[in-house]
Amino acid sequence: MNDTVYDEARANWRMAQCVDTGVKLSLADGVTPALEFMQECGVPREIAMRVLGAPCFGRHPAPTNAHAEAAR
Repeated sequence: MNDTVYDEARANWRMAQCVDTGVKLSLADGVTPALEFMQECGVPREIAMRVLGAPCFGRHPAPTNAHAEAAR
């Protein structure tokens, strides 16, 4: 099974999922809870700050199931 969702593979799939979830959390609840979540998951602070502080420098979050279904 291929866990890669993006054109460019990520080295650490678990951390990638934590970052994706953190980005989605920031959209729903704000940056502070998202940063706390990412740090609890083990995402290095500098990566979490880069992604949350300047989303244009981060990768796009994985699509939700609704988006995946709509693409079919």
